[in-house]
Amino acid sequence: MNAINGSWAAAPAVAHTQPSSPNLAWLESLPRRSTLELGAYRTTPGAARRWVATLLREWSLEQFEEAATLITSELVTNSVAEIDKVEWPAARPPVRLWLRGGPAHVTLLTWDAMAAAPVLRTASLGDESGRGLFLVEQYSACWGYYQTEEYGGKVIWASIDQPS
Repeated sequence: MNAINGSWAAAPAVAHTQPSSPNLAWLESLPRRSTLELGAYRTTPGAARRWVATLLREWSLEQFEEAATLITSELVTNSVAEIDKVEWPAARPPVRLWLRGGPAHVTLLTWDAMAAAPVLRTASLGDESGRGLFLVEQYSACWGYYQTEEYGGKVIWASIDQPS
C-alpha cells in the first residue's frame, strides 16, 4: 500500500528522506487495532514481539507474524537505542506501539520521544548494528516516518501486505 495517498496499488518499498505521514483514514479503516506503551528498556523489543505475535494469532493473521515480529523488533530496538543516547532529567519516556490489521495487511507504528529522522544505513559484514531499517524496508511493502506535533518525537510506520 502506498500509505501516502491511501491506495494499495503498486506500493514501492522506499525509505522516505522527508517526514511522511500516512493517510490516517486508511489506518482507521483497518478493523483490528491495538496499542501498547512500554518502558524504554533493553528487554522491551522482546516484549513487543511477543505482544504482536499474540495479537496476530488472536486476529487469525498468523501469515504476517514472521515479518511483523521482525519489523517490530527492529523499530522498537531503534527507539530504545535513540532514547538511550539522552540523559533524561526525570523518568525515561516510553515507547508506544500500535498494531492495525485487516484481512490483506497489517501496519505497525512506533513512537519515541526523539525527533531525529531514522537513517537507512549500509552495514558492512563486520558491523554489529545498522541493519534494522534495511530489514524493515525488505520485509514491508512501504514504510516511513513523521514527526508528531502533539507529543513531540516521531512515529515510524511500516505496512506489510505479503505473508511471510
